[in-house]
Amino acid sequence: MREPPPIADADACRSWLDAETRAYADDPCSAQDRVTPTMALFARVIDGEPSDFGVELAWYLTDLCGELWRSEQIEAVLDAVMPWVGAGFGEKAAVPVMALRCRMHLRFGRLRPALVLLDQITRRAAASPRPVDQAHCARAIGGALSLQRQFEPAIDAMREALRIFRACGDRGRWVDIYASISVAHRHLGRRDEEQKVLREGLDVAVAQRRWISACNTGSSLAEELLIDGRDEEAATLLRDAEEYLRLAGPGGERIAKELFAAQAVLAWRRGDADSAIALMRRVVADSHKFSMRRQVVHRLKQLSQWQEDSNRLADALASLRDAHALELEDTRVSGRLDSATELQRIEVAHAQQLTARARAHADELADKAAALQQALDLQREMQAELIERSKLATLGHLLAGVAHEMNTPLGSALTVLSTVTELNASLVDRLALGSVSRQRFTSDLTRCQESAELARRNVEQALALVQSYQHIDARHAAEPTRQVALAALVEAAWQRAMSPDTALTLWCETDLELALPAEALTEVMLQLFQNVERHAYAAGQAGVVEVQARVIDGLVRLSVTDHGRGIAPELLPRVFDPYVSTQFGRGRSGLGLFVTQITVIQRLRGRITVESTPDRGCRLEIEFPTA
Repeated sequence: MREPPPIADADACRSWLDAETRAYADDPCSAQDRVTPTMALFARVIDGEPSDFGVELAWYLTDLCGELWRSEQIEAVLDAVMPWVGAGFGEKAAVPVMALRCRMHLRFGRLRPALVLLDQITRRAAASPRPVDQAHCARAIGGALSLQRQFEPAIDAMREALRIFRACGDRGRWVDIYASISVAHRHLGRRDEEQKVLREGLDVAVAQRRWISACNTGSSLAEELLIDGRDEEAATLLRDAEEYLRLAGPGGERIAKELFAAQAVLAWRRGDADSAIALMRRVVADSHKFSMRRQVVHRLKQLSQWQEDSNRLADALASLRDAHALELEDTRVSGRLDSATELQRIEVAHAQQLTARARAHADELADKAAALQQALDLQREMQAELIERSKLATLGHLLAGVAHEMNTPLGSALTVLSTVTELNASLVDRLALGSVSRQRFTSDLTRCQESAELARRNVEQALALVQSYQHIDARHAAEPTRQVALAALVEAAWQRAMSPDTALTLWCETDLELALPAEALTEVMLQLFQNVERHAYAAGQAGVVEVQARVIDGLVRLSVTDHGRGIAPELLPRVFDPYVSTQFGRGRSGLGLFVTQITVIQRLRGRITVESTPDRGCRLEIEFPTA
């Protein structure tokens, strides 16, 4: 390892760090020789002013510590450098450092701070141009999901992290992801997948010459094979693991216990209880120094079972007592650090205990669900039938009204035309006989002209009704918009809609100028004003009609309010139906508000609502987007 340069020389420090990082990647087990001088350099850097180099050095140092399984030193480095990251320094290494801080929180069961940090990591990684930041983010997400026992999505996230690390040629210490994936498969009961992932991780560790990771992974895989009774395969793996430990050198001190534990299991299976127990005692002693409490508890329980099976009951009881004491301590510490996470773990364990009893009710619940589904299907069929009946009733009522409205002008026209036909035939006969006087001829001709005019007016009335029904067809092409002064449009519609002798007054409060489908809005205002004149007030009664408009969040909200008789409560829910009118059959087909609603929905792409209180007036509001 090269001697670190003076920390005041930023360029030299960066060149030194780049060279050290490459050398470490070429020989990961050289971390043992590099970690102490790098730690000393970091101590000097962290005492100075915040810098990008300090954050990048911290990331390199945590990688060295991770290679040697020194989690307590990783925590210390992260505690020191995180304020610098929070202040915006070390942008290149910020996401990896934050992701490692998040994963350390998760490792020690601190879910709440981990999730808070994960939110920041996700946002930073999404904005980062570096794929490796996405990989670190995915790895942290996988860890968080695993702690919350969402193992399937956790596996997907960690596999995505591996894919990105490989794709971008990252030479960092991501081989441990395989171990995390194998643990997730174990929780899902997939022993074959668990072992397959461990073999995959072992191959990668060997290829990267990460002998400490290779020893750990090989030992873990051997222990799994021993559980399956595949002793010879396990023995071969353990011989390889011994070689990996030798290649790791002094840096493998903390991982040797995993090899010894697997060797102890093999000795027990071969009937050598003394050797197995002696080895496991050594494992427990080393685990107290280098492992987390839950790992020590696991080995103590293994040891206790062997001691009991070999009739060493006092020793077995002592080992079990030590395990329970550590479990209580772990629970206490976990509760202090993150009581919510511990409570979640207990609840999950309790839920698992209730699973067996819950399964007993599964068939009953399935039957009830099937019965409910059958009832829902029947309800939907009945609703569909009622809707169809309602449509037919509506159509029948509408057709009856249309027939009645059309019958009056067309019947009158037919009667008049029949009279004209008879009069014309009589006149022709008299002309042929030469018995018609000039006065009679003029009189008959005048009657024909008057009858024709009456027939024409009746036909025009029928055509007007047909044109009103054509509005029901809502298939309109997209309409062009134009800039209009809303007050002027409203005033023009008022003048067209109201009778010349109307006693009603318009009060329009808006100064908006908008680009909108002016023709469609004009038709809507015409219908609304005509509706007010016909229904809100008695003939000749004075009143004020208020129009207000405003734009809120890109939506035009335009209201028309009168203070007349209002709408009857029983009529209000059906006021937009196509056959509702208080004057049906008296020149009013009940299509006004129905056509208005179609125009608002289809042509203005909006909606219309109504509020009314009897004898206090009515308020209709349309809402549609600005162009």
